[in-house]
Amino acid sequence: MSAVTRAIALPVRPTRAETALLALSRTITRLAEERMRRRAWAIEAEPARRAGRAASHAMSADAARYLSPR
Repeated sequence: MSAVTRAIALPVRPTRAETALLALSRTITRLAEERMRRRAWAIEAEPARRAGRAASHAMSADAARYLSPR
């Protein structure tokens, strides 16, 4: 993934309000990127989860066959 970034050139030291807004912006950006990563991971993992769940259900349905003495 790529992020769009902008460099802000300030001629003087930023005020406390500007510093707080910049910090808030960075935090929100970081949280949004992390959320997108988690969503992408969940989407990629879904087929494997479904296959595992289907296999588990199939084994549960055949539990008597697997557990019966031979």
